[in-house]
Amino acid sequence: MATLIESLTNLITPATGQIATKLGESEGAVSRGVTSTLGAVLGGMLNKTRDPAAFGHVFDTISSAPPSTDLTGDLATAVGTLGMGGGRTSNAATNFLGMLFGGGTNAVADLIGTSTNFTNPTSAASLLSFAVPMVLNFFGRKVHDDGLNAGSLSNLLTSERDSIIGAAPPGLMNALETAPQTPRAEEREIERTAVPADRPYVGDTRTERDRRWLWPAVGVAAVILALIAVTVSRPHRIERRMSAAVPAMDTMANRAGAVIDTAGGEVSTPLSGLGALGKRRLPSGVIIDVPAYGMETRVIDYIEGSETASELATFDFDRLTFDKGSAHLRPESEKQIHNIASIMRAYPRVTVKIEGYSDNAGSPVTNLRLSQQRANAVKQALVGSGISSSRVTSEAGGVRNRRVALEVANK
Repeated sequence: MATLIESLTNLITPATGQIATKLGESEGAVSRGVTSTLGAVLGGMLNKTRDPAAFGHVFDTISSAPPSTDLTGDLATAVGTLGMGGGRTSNAATNFLGMLFGGGTNAVADLIGTSTNFTNPTSAASLLSFAVPMVLNFFGRKVHDDGLNAGSLSNLLTSERDSIIGAAPPGLMNALETAPQTPRAEEREIERTAVPADRPYVGDTRTERDRRWLWPAVGVAAVILALIAVTVSRPHRIERRMSAAVPAMDTMANRAGAVIDTAGGEVSTPLSGLGALGKRRLPSGVIIDVPAYGMETRVIDYIEGSETASELATFDFDRLTFDKGSAHLRPESEKQIHNIASIMRAYPRVTVKIEGYSDNAGSPVTNLRLSQQRANAVKQALVGSGISSSRVTSEAGGVRNRRVALEVANK
């Protein structure tokens, strides 16, 4: 039985001459380059199997598009677009390669070019761009026909580890597998709050008299917190908005306390205030990591609930960040964008509206323009993640606490 690498290579081999002509390379170099490129892409996928959450994103991308009905036709289409754009990859290919290699896609292309003796410095990048849709269509068809889920696809890649490593450019897999893994959010929280090793533990030195005041103090604190909760939640009930268990108010006091507004370019609610990070399985079979009280959890609960779409269906993003004073989404926003895109793919009838809100500080014209730009940026990020633009609209919502929100317009 043919391996994954062999199956893909056999699929592409009939077009080797056309690819060589397009790239201005010899057929021998292109033949080696195809194998090396496929090994690199599958090697990146194989590397992601070490992190189930990361591989879930890979599987989500593969399974989100309708399965190909004509892989030979897909090959002709891919060859037809090969080399267009001066060797730069398409948006879809760029996003997928970024998912696999982070910021190291150019370095991977250099490894491919070196191992195959390409004469044109852009040939390897063009071949990567060409290979991605072929790989996605091939695996999309396999997932559909064989009924694979994320776990079984991960097992399939792992079972063919030797052939994938043999096809990949020399040194690639070692570089990928020795790269430091990004710690989970809860691990970062633990690391931040852990007692340094050189600090001795000091036991409880309170006297019994001190302890007698403990429970009355706790009771008073509970009453105060309850009053605050009632006061804060009342305007949200009036607006009839579904909100997080921990409200994020856009005030200077909160700014000092690290609860910062979304539109201001920083996290709207600390992760520790959103509950423990857990896994949520979507109807598509994709598993996403979401905080217990985070925005994604509430969106899913609303979609699966019996309420009809209304003004109750608006949810503030709680982990989007922008550069200060701009509509440029920072890299740490990618996780929540990807989660929302995964949710929309799992519920294909859902349509949403992205709303940008400003506060009343500064120029109203500038605030309104920035709010619209940020709403547009979030929409474009979702479209870039594979969501049809017909399912997402964006608008400036007016003057309220500065933030960006998602309204479920239809479910």
